[in-house]
Amino acid sequence: MRVLLLFCFLLSGCGLLEWKDRALDALVDRIPTDMEEGLGQQILPTVLPPEAVLQDSLLQRRLQNLLNPLVTRNKIKEPSIKIYISRDKELNAFALPGGILIFNAGMLMAAGSPEEILGVAAHELAHVTEKHVLKSMIQSLSLAAIVTYFLGDVSELGAYILQQSQVLLQNGFTRTQEAEADRIGFDYLVTAGIHPQGMTHFFQRLEKKRSTSTEDSKQLQRMSVFLSTHPLTEERIRQVQERMAALTSEQKQRLKPQVFDLKDFQSRLNQYLQ
Repeated sequence: MRVLLLFCFLLSGCGLLEWKDRALDALVDRIPTDMEEGLGQQILPTVLPPEAVLQDSLLQRRLQNLLNPLVTRNKIKEPSIKIYISRDKELNAFALPGGILIFNAGMLMAAGSPEEILGVAAHELAHVTEKHVLKSMIQSLSLAAIVTYFLGDVSELGAYILQQSQVLLQNGFTRTQEAEADRIGFDYLVTAGIHPQGMTHFFQRLEKKRSTSTEDSKQLQRMSVFLSTHPLTEERIRQVQERMAALTSEQKQRLKPQVFDLKDFQSRLNQYLQ
């Protein structure tokens, strides 16, 4: 079956880059969910050491409750989503293989509404469900290496990812993956009854603040970290606005304000940032 699939690729007539993308997708699809989750848990301590995890059960539970509709109303079961709050003051949020979502305290403090947190979360959740994290980690492999892993034991690929995880996590997402995460994340928000405008408000506000701010260099650097790892171009913002305009009146009526005391949440969170 595997040989037949590769033969079909060869006969598809697509270019080398498209051929590689298809082979990469096929390789990642071979990775079982439990293996992906295992990889994520093994990589986690190297990205988020135990001492960097913010251990506050109330904050953790409130953030989990805020994000639950995104998961449950979109019927996302595999991989199981696991949420962590980092003590890091940098404005960042990111995903690891196997459904791990990490929100830096600095990012949560910078949000102006619960919808902004949910907009970022939906985008990251889409990266998880579409396996963009795994794909980004191995996209630098040669075509020959991808075929070798595809035809061989997929556990060998897992061993490679673990050995090279620190380097591979720096690969970043492609434009196509970012656009797909925007589109799918938008749909997740609408399905969950969450206003998707928060998806761009957060980025727009940070970009405006960065361009006009007189804050010290460390604060400006923290803004740059988020905007560099989550680049939001005018084109991507425009596409979100177009999707908003295309929503039916029935869909818009289902978008409800989120019941979440953000000020109280941030006040408690800020205690850990002093």
